[in-house]
Amino acid sequence: MRDTIPDYPGRPFTGDLGPLPPDPVSRVRLPSGNPVWLVTGYDEVRAALTHPLLSRAVIEGDPQVGTGGPIGGYRPGRRTLQLDGEIHAQIRRLAARPFTPRRIAALRERVQELTDELLDALEKNGSPGDLVQGLAHPLPITVISELFAVPPEDRARFTGWADRIVTVVGITAEEMTAVRATLHGYLGELVAARRAEPGDDVLSGWLCADEAENPLTDDEIVPLAQTVLIGGYETTVNSIGAGMWRLFQHPDQLDAVRNDPGLLRGAVEEILRYQPQSMFFLVMVAREDLELGGTTVRKGEGVMPLPFAANRDPARFDDPDRFDIRRAPGGHVGFGHGPHACLGAALARIELEVAIGTLLRRFPSLRPAGDITSLAWRGDRLVSGLKELLVEW
Repeated sequence: MRDTIPDYPGRPFTGDLGPLPPDPVSRVRLPSGNPVWLVTGYDEVRAALTHPLLSRAVIEGDPQVGTGGPIGGYRPGRRTLQLDGEIHAQIRRLAARPFTPRRIAALRERVQELTDELLDALEKNGSPGDLVQGLAHPLPITVISELFAVPPEDRARFTGWADRIVTVVGITAEEMTAVRATLHGYLGELVAARRAEPGDDVLSGWLCADEAENPLTDDEIVPLAQTVLIGGYETTVNSIGAGMWRLFQHPDQLDAVRNDPGLLRGAVEEILRYQPQSMFFLVMVAREDLELGGTTVRKGEGVMPLPFAANRDPARFDDPDRFDIRRAPGGHVGFGHGPHACLGAALARIELEVAIGTLLRRFPSLRPAGDITSLAWRGDRLVSGLKELLVEW
């Protein structure tokens, strides 16, 4: 009976979603071999992301995306961001304590300093250069590492662990367990060091966070740190690289941003709406029978809402397949929706604005070095991105 359910995605990721099922809720089979309900309609995706009977606390035996096991690494009996309801709300409030608006706003200056340093090095190395390795990759990893006081000499190791943890295919459950255990041990050492000698970093903030005399434990902070560290690194790396790739495809709009910095914020929002991060998203599991977009989802079945498809839904966005930096802002679900929306959305926006704005200001004649229609993508990840983007100036 396998042939009665189409395989998804069915083709490699090359920067666009490609053909999707015609219905907003459709049955597909993921690389793990598990059938799930793929949700692509805007209203249906928002409903799925906030549905009280759809859980992110995926465990072994539940439907999952790829071959490495549940992406979240959730363990029953521990408060994590993968939980739902009031327990999730409580740990999210605690997790958000160090990410104050003042701290995030102050980070803009540091992001600018790092961007300037990276572009100095890119220019020194000469044209052409690789925007992925020269800017898109090192900027977010440095920012998030500094927030968590990860020593510079450990960042390459952390990057390797993060890359493996978001791998969807080509990794076994045993390999995933091993890399998670290694990262868990490393983060445990960081937490212990911050408990012994607190600083101004996020880990220290979590150690001090309290709510109704119910503080975070070390065993809760470690997986929390893993979730935020990886989320703050992978998505921003890919948004910078793919965002510039998308602007290069629309030279008139690229020139408009160059000539009018006031268009930069709109350009960033349109990149977040238009440019998919992947053909995958986290799988959620129905804990009871429910209705979604007129479809009955049975208890135990998997649901994969796809925000990147929702962002192209013509029922919500006029001419959604047109890239338009002057589009009226708001409404996209690039950072998710509801209580599980991305904690680091404000920081990601700052990094994108500073990186793209500074790049265009520093290199007014910036252009692709060669054909950009057949670039290599990291399509084996939950969050995909370009392997390289060569440019000249």
